[in-house]
Amino acid sequence: MSPHPLRTRALFLLWLASFCTEATRWALLIALPLYALSITGSALVTSTVAMLGLLPSLLLTPLAGILADRWNRSRFMAVLTVSRALLLLPLLLVQDGDRLWIVYLVVAAEAGLTAMFESVKNAMVPSVVEPGQLVTANAAISLNSNLGRLVGSPVGGFVLAWTGLPGVVAATVTPLVVTVLLVLALPGAKTRTVARAVPAFWRGASAGLSLIARTPELRAVAVVLGLLSLAQGLFVIFFLLFVTDVLGAGEPEAGLLRGVQAVGGLLGGALTGYLARRLDVRRLTAYSLLAFGVVSLAIWNSAALTSAIWFYAGLFTLSGAPSVWVMAGWLSVAQEATPDELRGRVMSAMFALSDGVQAIGLMLAGVLAGLLPMPALLNGQAAVFFLAAALFWRMLAPQRERSSDTSR
Repeated sequence: MSPHPLRTRALFLLWLASFCTEATRWALLIALPLYALSITGSALVTSTVAMLGLLPSLLLTPLAGILADRWNRSRFMAVLTVSRALLLLPLLLVQDGDRLWIVYLVVAAEAGLTAMFESVKNAMVPSVVEPGQLVTANAAISLNSNLGRLVGSPVGGFVLAWTGLPGVVAATVTPLVVTVLLVLALPGAKTRTVARAVPAFWRGASAGLSLIARTPELRAVAVVLGLLSLAQGLFVIFFLLFVTDVLGAGEPEAGLLRGVQAVGGLLGGALTGYLARRLDVRRLTAYSLLAFGVVSLAIWNSAALTSAIWFYAGLFTLSGAPSVWVMAGWLSVAQEATPDELRGRVMSAMFALSDGVQAIGLMLAGVLAGLLPMPALLNGQAAVFFLAAALFWRMLAPQRERSSDTSR
């Protein structure tokens, strides 16, 4: 049995850097909207702050992909992280609601730079692990979203309550400094030339999209990622309505249920290597999507039996495991199907697609919530996972299998 890829120095450094970035991201996701709410008392302002954490990546991740395919990726990640740390400093000027616009700008800038970092990081993973360990490596990296949530979320809330924004700045700049040191210690990659004509630079922006369009594996990933992002956008709104209107619970219970998903993600990540040795990536991803759908149906349809939060905490914990397997699966397919010189652009296109469709899901959920009964909305959201599983299985089927089905 080959050693776990985290025993590789390069991946371990990248993993630690990813964890520091995720912990910082979650601390800011909690602290800054809470600060806006405490200053204004407005839910609309709070939701605006939250939405600003999603939209900038639509513009900046494609740029990150182009630059990641031309520059030294470890140095590029260092530049992005230093920029994040410096852009947190204006928060020290915010004393009241009159300067809340600074919070808006910081949230938008941090979200965009974080999305750029994620694209470059995921483009770099295949270059620091053996091909046969890519699924396990991606699962280990994906765990950082759950670890970051577990660590960063309470840090953001508690530090804001105890020390205000200055403490939040100190608590988030520190791990970013550590991140810079970690990524600079990564093995140097070939420096990509930037001495090209400007028109060639902008023509390169479409290269990732062109490759996705003509590569069956990447088309399958794009379709499934779009469906998953739609389901996530719907979930954000439907989940809150489910907790408050169906279960009759409140904010503490909602926070608990979202938090225990991270525990399930950690457990799922521990099993990824075992599953990857027994299932090819097509089966692992499709089966995980089916499992996600089954658990979602169980959550949405159990209210007639019980409203006990501990019961739903167990189900939400279960849902965290397949989420890690799904992400590890589609990332591995996309990385293996993309040549290194285009990997940054393809990864950035995938993440921009995800954020864009998730925003559509958020808006669609707000409209549908007033038009259709809640059971139909909840079960419709769960059905998206079954559709994604079927499409992923079909689109990645071997050619002879597709031909056999067509001839029947």
